[in-house]
Amino acid sequence: MNDKTTTIAEIKKHIQDFSDARGWRKDQNAKDLVMALSVEAAELSEIFMWLHSDNADSVKENAEEYQHLQEELSDVFWYVCRLCEHFDIDLARAVEEKAAKNAQKYPIEGCKS
Repeated sequence: MNDKTTTIAEIKKHIQDFSDARGWRKDQNAKDLVMALSVEAAELSEIFMWLHSDNADSVKENAEEYQHLQEELSDVFWYVCRLCEHFDIDLARAVEEKAAKNAQKYPIEGCKS
């Protein structure tokens, strides 16, 4: 899989199949999924916790930390996809609709260049 050729639907199906094979989806509930997402987001934040803002991008220069970053981002995305599946949310449509709202709330003319 890669970003250029894999659809969101394919990723969601992959996650569903993986989770089903392990019996994880049968007892899933919104609260547990949101809590798991929150934990994974905290683990992502932890990578940057003690880095000065000026050095945050240096994570990419350390192979081990960069791998860790990719894993935590994957975990966050995993639970976003599981929540979308749980609530039957079309993520692409939701992103598009939210972008339209944000465009009205934050017009280009009012943004810094």
